[in-house]
Amino acid sequence: MSTSTETNLVPVDLSQLPSTQLGSDDQFLELAKSSEFIGRLQLFTKGKAINKGQVRPGCYGIPEGEEVIDLGDTIDILPLGRRPKAIDMTDTDAVLVNYDPESDEFKRIAATSLEKESHCMYGPSFLVIEEKTGRFLEFFCGSKSTRSEAKKIYPFLQLTAADIERQKLAGKDVSELKPHGPLPLTLKSRLVEKGTYSWHVPVVSKCATPFTKLPPIAAITKELTAFIECKGDGVQTVKEEPGKTHRAR
Repeated sequence: MSTSTETNLVPVDLSQLPSTQLGSDDQFLELAKSSEFIGRLQLFTKGKAINKGQVRPGCYGIPEGEEVIDLGDTIDILPLGRRPKAIDMTDTDAVLVNYDPESDEFKRIAATSLEKESHCMYGPSFLVIEEKTGRFLEFFCGSKSTRSEAKKIYPFLQLTAADIERQKLAGKDVSELKPHGPLPLTLKSRLVEKGTYSWHVPVVSKCATPFTKLPPIAAITKELTAFIECKGDGVQTVKEEPGKTHRAR
């Protein structure tokens, strides 16, 4: 239904009313968030969502309860931060998450992930902004195929003078490195075929178009701080509401 038709349903012209809200649009977007969890950016290759026609193979999407927002097979993202992550989904009612790669729990999950149908994953996890939606999302590279591509995301993360000095002290050649903020990148997908098996993997490349859909800097700072500063010892037990598929920060 068009806006004009909807307006005609009100017999009195109310277009001259004073301001209809107290607070900014950004504040209302923040208040409307359904939970404390950030969304999950996922590359789909097989599974229920594809079988139900919610997303196409080789496309990126955002799981939202029983639905999936299909973003297509090419997306632009801005990576803001990274952290190690291991996740044990053996018990779907109590998903175990660990962010400390030196801990015994992280090492256990990583070792178990090598077993077939282990329901365990580990790898780098990125906080990103997706350009089409302007949303903060987690892109977790927890499988063997995504871990190998994850290192290509690293150069697009912010690089500070302190980062360069740390690499220099570690004996790395930093002569060509210059400090820079986060850089946008493009994610595509590629089909891998081995014998009777096939699956899609992410492909990282430079972004050729301006990245303009950015949240306010205060919101970026808040999300990045929450993402990096994991509470406690890094182990979380998460019991999700029925129909929810968000992962813990």
